[in-house]
Amino acid sequence: MGRGRRGYGKGRFCRVSHRIVLDSSAFDTIDSSSGAGGRDFLRKGIDRGAEVLCSAVTLAEVCRGEARTRRAEAAVARDRGGQRIIVVPTDRRRAVLVGSILHATGSPSSDIASAHVIAVCAGAEIAVVITNDADEMARLSSAIPGTMVLNRRPGDHRHDP
Repeated sequence: MGRGRRGYGKGRFCRVSHRIVLDSSAFDTIDSSSGAGGRDFLRKGIDRGAEVLCSAVTLAEVCRGEARTRRAEAAVARDRGGQRIIVVPTDRRRAVLVGSILHATGSPSSDIASAHVIAVCAGAEIAVVITNDADEMARLSSAIPGTMVLNRRPGDHRHDP
């Protein structure tokens, strides 16, 4: 996955794959009046080659009640600079990865939705998680070495992707 940003490394051409991964708190603000900073962050990330993803489990967590479900479905369907939010399903391989993340961090099964968010980050050189629970995401991301996971709050727009 990932178009990635083009760059140079050790004298030769390389690609850096990066992802912006949304947790449930991102869906609560992304299309609200307070979400302008988050929308700008997504647009800049897409312009720079990032994929915007969420776990299917995150979508399930958000789709509780008719109004929230409508907002979440609209957010997923909205075209953002030629890209929509990619919903990543939980197949057998990802389920095993989620279990490994929980086991490696000594986390309870109540952290399963957050572990799915981190599993979506795996495989990218850089992943930015839009979350209100940066401490939990940092703890869980320690289980996937080789991927730099950065956490930011949904309305925070101080840093570029």
